[in-house]
Amino acid sequence: MNTSPTALLTETSDLTPDTGPVHRGDTKVWFWTIVAGIAAIALTVTGWHIVPWACWMPLVALGIPCVYGVWSIYRTHADRVDVPRSHVVLAGELGFDLLATCRGVAATAFFAPDSVVHGGETRLFLFLENYMSRHRIVTARFGHLPGIGRPEATYVTLRLAAGQAAVYVMPVRMRPDIASGFHRLSVQVTVEQPAGVGQRLRAARTRIRDMSMLRFAAPFELATGRPEAIAPQKELPKPRYISLASVSEKEAAIERLFEVMGQA
Repeated sequence: MNTSPTALLTETSDLTPDTGPVHRGDTKVWFWTIVAGIAAIALTVTGWHIVPWACWMPLVALGIPCVYGVWSIYRTHADRVDVPRSHVVLAGELGFDLLATCRGVAATAFFAPDSVVHGGETRLFLFLENYMSRHRIVTARFGHLPGIGRPEATYVTLRLAAGQAAVYVMPVRMRPDIASGFHRLSVQVTVEQPAGVGQRLRAARTRIRDMSMLRFAAPFELATGRPEAIAPQKELPKPRYISLASVSEKEAAIERLFEVMGQA
């Protein structure tokens, strides 16, 4: 199975195999294949009457993409399988309002708790769910915010198995010099599909926009009028990457999320 050697796996590994088509054969592929075929024929015929010795150029330049498009469309339909049913954890059990996906991956990010005192701790939750039948490699960029000990942006690469839902939990601590009021941490999500496109799982949302990148601004508040945290400053726990659902399992494991949220 193709995957990135640096991509993090969830603590409970999801070994769901990839299935479905590798190539892309959607409406856009159909459209550009037809456009390339018509253009190749039209330019070749025109060139035959104007510059006969060069009439083969558009046939080659546009004919090759056209042939590849036809092959992709054929393989997409030939490789289709009976895909499993998605647990639809984010939009279903957790009730998130999802506006878009990135290459079939839904995501959202927020802080919990979202009201913190100076010197206090909170956690950033990045929720991900793969609606496709082939695994995805997700790259999350967390912006810089010196007030929470993030002097520069950082990246993390996460693996999502086919149909898997997971959450990445990153603890943060408020610095004493951070200003009171509302703050936002930028989170950007991009997705690679190293093993191919796959097909959308049953029950997964279909009428939702698919974008090349997802952007979030996770808000939190530095509360005013509340005493500063005076507990000893221990080292922050390491980030965790936890699986919430697998199509290989009958039920979602939402209790894992509750366990993390209940930790001190």
